[in-house]
Amino acid sequence: MDAVTGTLVQLIRNTDLVRRPDLLRQDKIAFLDYLASALQAARYPRVQEAARWVGSFPGDTSLLGQPVTSHPIQAAFFNGFQSHYLDLDDAQSSIAGHFSTVLFSVLLAESRPETTVKEFLTAYTVGAEIEGLLGGYLNPKHKQQGWHSTGTLGSIGGAAALAKLYGLDETATARLLSLGATQSAGLGLEAGSDAKPLHSGFAARNAVFAFELLQHTGVTASERPFNNQNGWQKVFGNLELDPAELQQRWLNPGQLLQPGLWMKLHPYCSAAIGGAAACRELYKQGLRLDGLRDVTFHFPPGADTALHYTAPTTGKEGKFSMEYVGWQVLTRGGEDDDLFELPQVPEAFQKALPKFHRMNDLPPVEKTVRRTVVTATDLSGKTYRAEVPAPLGSPQHPFSEQDLEEKLARAKGKKWTEELLQQMAAWPEGTLGTIGSLLYEEKGRRA
Repeated sequence: MDAVTGTLVQLIRNTDLVRRPDLLRQDKIAFLDYLASALQAARYPRVQEAARWVGSFPGDTSLLGQPVTSHPIQAAFFNGFQSHYLDLDDAQSSIAGHFSTVLFSVLLAESRPETTVKEFLTAYTVGAEIEGLLGGYLNPKHKQQGWHSTGTLGSIGGAAALAKLYGLDETATARLLSLGATQSAGLGLEAGSDAKPLHSGFAARNAVFAFELLQHTGVTASERPFNNQNGWQKVFGNLELDPAELQQRWLNPGQLLQPGLWMKLHPYCSAAIGGAAACRELYKQGLRLDGLRDVTFHFPPGADTALHYTAPTTGKEGKFSMEYVGWQVLTRGGEDDDLFELPQVPEAFQKALPKFHRMNDLPPVEKTVRRTVVTATDLSGKTYRAEVPAPLGSPQHPFSEQDLEEKLARAKGKKWTEELLQQMAAWPEGTLGTIGSLLYEEKGRRA
């Protein structure tokens, strides 16, 4: 085992959150947001079609929010797909992607009723930490090269989480990380199609597949997946990692806290949240798109990479378009989630599109900083400027308890939300079995 892999293995095995209530609190918030994102997607036809197909595989592991059971590998796949389907789940700037959608999907598929909440949340923290650290080294180049890091990093994070959850020994942990790393995949070009949320499902499936394979067969894998000669980081980023630096940065203070999580009230790419907030400020000042000559979105170099579409043709593509989100806000005062499901964008948007422009003329910023400035010129030639450095849902302006409750209630209703929060009031104490009846439909196996 090489020094880098050995260090990561020891960090995973030695992580203990007994004295980290700050991380446990953030874990709980992330899990609630994950549930809200997944269960709000549960009623969509393609999600239900996927559930029925996954249910054709034998197994007694329940799918989240669906009256279906399947094998843990397929349950992890489905949970990952469903929880990322609307692009309503949290994001994180170090990985330039999403890790809760993968990690919680993996852990729900492999947890047992007697699994303690602390074990569950600690495993999530471990997965998030390794993804955030590796993503921080590789990005922004990794993102700009065209990778979707939810897929490329997700299988590694899921493997780390399962190694922690089941207390695997050093050799098994290294092999599980190796099998996670060798399955890294995901193309950013899939944004705007159902393949993007499939990346989350694939990553979750791959981690559980690797875990199950090692548990039930004698297959081997390299115990040097992160060596500095030809390891994962060398292949994906031509990088070398310093074991001492990894030790120093691990949970100091933690990727969940710094740079922290971005959470969403609306189903579009988090890279557009700042621009949308700036457009709302302009709207509050009385500006309306029909009274504007042009609107320009200003970004630092490369900061709009995730916003793939300047002229989206479908609502799904519009989830990754600053222009489509800005058009909604400047014409309606806010976002309309139904517009992101349209098979074709409205004609009114197409007519307004020539008014919108992008410029990468802001100074470069740290990879963990997101900045968007919006300028608008009215018909008389007067120019307005707006910027919201800490929009709602950003790590600097996190959701309030009420915001999170409302997001949950949109998914499952107020009564269900109140019951869930009551059952989770004692977290991080207790076991997962206390909330199983709320997470799984009656035909599924209750946790």
